[in-house]
Amino acid sequence: MNKTRQFMNKVLQPVTTLDQDQLHQLEEYLKLVLEVNQGKNLTAITDWEEAVVKHLYDSLIVMHWAQWSQQTRILDLGSGAGFPGLPLAIANPQKTFYLLEANKKKANFLLQATEDLQLKNTVVLNERAEILAHQAPHRSRYHLVTARAVAATAVLLELAVPFCQTEGWFLAYKGRNYQEEVNGASKALEILGVDLSQEFHYELPHALGSRALLFFRKNRETPVRYPRRPGIPGKRPL
Repeated sequence: MNKTRQFMNKVLQPVTTLDQDQLHQLEEYLKLVLEVNQGKNLTAITDWEEAVVKHLYDSLIVMHWAQWSQQTRILDLGSGAGFPGLPLAIANPQKTFYLLEANKKKANFLLQATEDLQLKNTVVLNERAEILAHQAPHRSRYHLVTARAVAATAVLLELAVPFCQTEGWFLAYKGRNYQEEVNGASKALEILGVDLSQEFHYELPHALGSRALLFFRKNRETPVRYPRRPGIPGKRPL
């Protein structure tokens, strides 16, 4: 095992057990991200070890969640370079992941990554969430929707919740100072029929920061008008 993979394995061991093929795939994926990033600005992180912690470890931490094993059809909203969706797809070949990315160049990168890694359990969707969420094959169809570093909580809720099944989950990856955002999302929670059901706080390895996972439970069907047309959720949050 080379030094880069040894470091990656050591960092990720507390999160999940990965076989050599999965470690190799994660290594190749992260190399691809950092290589393509030089010309396409996929991530602000350019250091390998920092990327292992802030991207891979942070993406996979949800596997500690008690209900994780029950989530089999997962949508990653605003997938960007593929975090958390692609690392989770590599670590969980038995689950199906849909990577939703409106930006054409980033969606093309996701397609390249899934092809290069020969992932059979991922689907790349190049569309606006505001449009796709009103289409029958996607509305109320997912056990879990994830979003990492995409938008403020009230905005995310309007974009994500329509994709969730009733009794399904929306997971927001957030930094330390999320409480003000949550306080400002009370109207969105009420309108969309969602509760903040669970919170999980954790420290990244190597003292690289504090993070939180916010688990929102969908209690009833989303009113048909949501999400509103493209751009409106961001301009006029609920």
